[in-house]
Amino acid sequence: MLRKLINVVVIFFSFCSFIPGAWAGEPEIVGETAALMDARTGQLLYGKEEHKRMFPASTTKVLTALVALERARLDDVVTIGANPITAGGTSMWFVEGERLTMEELLYALMLNSANDAGVAIAEHIAGSVENFAELCNKRAKEIGARDTHFTNPHGMPDENHYSTAYDLALIGREAMKNKDFRKIVSTVHHEVPRTDPEAQKYLFNHNKLLWSKIYGYKGATGIKTGYTVQAGQCIIASAEREGRELIAVVLRSEGSNLWSDAARLLDYGFANFTNRQLVYHGKVMDNLPVKYGKSNVDLVADQDFFYTFPRQGANEVQISTETVKEITAPVTKGQVLGAVVIGSGNKELGRVNLVAAADVQRDWLALCKAFFTWTVPPLLVLLWIRRRVVLNRKRRKRAARRRQYYGYGSE
Repeated sequence: MLRKLINVVVIFFSFCSFIPGAWAGEPEIVGETAALMDARTGQLLYGKEEHKRMFPASTTKVLTALVALERARLDDVVTIGANPITAGGTSMWFVEGERLTMEELLYALMLNSANDAGVAIAEHIAGSVENFAELCNKRAKEIGARDTHFTNPHGMPDENHYSTAYDLALIGREAMKNKDFRKIVSTVHHEVPRTDPEAQKYLFNHNKLLWSKIYGYKGATGIKTGYTVQAGQCIIASAEREGRELIAVVLRSEGSNLWSDAARLLDYGFANFTNRQLVYHGKVMDNLPVKYGKSNVDLVADQDFFYTFPRQGANEVQISTETVKEITAPVTKGQVLGAVVIGSGNKELGRVNLVAAADVQRDWLALCKAFFTWTVPPLLVLLWIRRRVVLNRKRRKRAARRRQYYGYGSE
């Protein structure tokens, strides 16, 4: 790879006096562990023992819902078996044989925090709670949640069922990319159609940040609360302002402190950080010759790149390209031919692939020219050498005949 520096950007964020609390100290959190993450960039903006393994309680259901949405259809009809009835904890009191759609079960899971809905979902998708837990653990690892291990779909206490504030932020961030998930967790109330007129139908979201006059948070978008005696008060919260979305996680908080903890984290993130776009999808970043090609090829970024910076202070950002040493035709549109490297000082902030903006066909005339350039001269040299050898051989023969004719060399 060859590197070429193409830009040095100095990003300066002056102190914004109109932003309340800008560059106040880090938030004081009652919860035992916490994490704050930018949803777009995935950068950790605040952490309090964010990698400590904890009981996640019903925040588990975020991953349950994500796996369900990825592996089932919303209109799948699920028949309630015997196991969901014995799930324990918060319940919708489904009865064996009752039939509901996957969508209604997801609303029950995420708004009412129904454990029986979680078991029904798990058995429908994987055949058993144990098999479903394996799917969840596999998905968690794909997301990057390395300190997460689930044994059930609802979060009831188990010594082998744990996660961390950081991992739950990653899981929440991934789940919020799913439009159906976003719709469900931002819903305040929902009615589940049930045949029994006495059965619970009306759901109300446990996340008070969405609706409470006392604890409501401006711009709240989701996502899930949780509680057990062992786990304490837990929440994964999200909020969006001015095009930025943050994910806040608080584990093992106490009482109403849960809501103030989440609000302090979100306030801190919105007040003290901002996102800047450094690379634009489709922008031409370089132009390179193509060996035996009909034209040069433009290299474009294959995605946008944003980075989260503190609002105050200056940041010098270097943007450079790394490209392959030689490109040979044919070239296919979208072919990876290098990377945009974004750095600050000695730290690499990220990379974006550089891809061919268009196809480049092979130039047969250029190829033939190259062929003759590389083959004809050596061939001519070989022919010249061969001719010299033949001539020398003939010359020696003539000389030998002359010697023999005049008696040279005879006794």
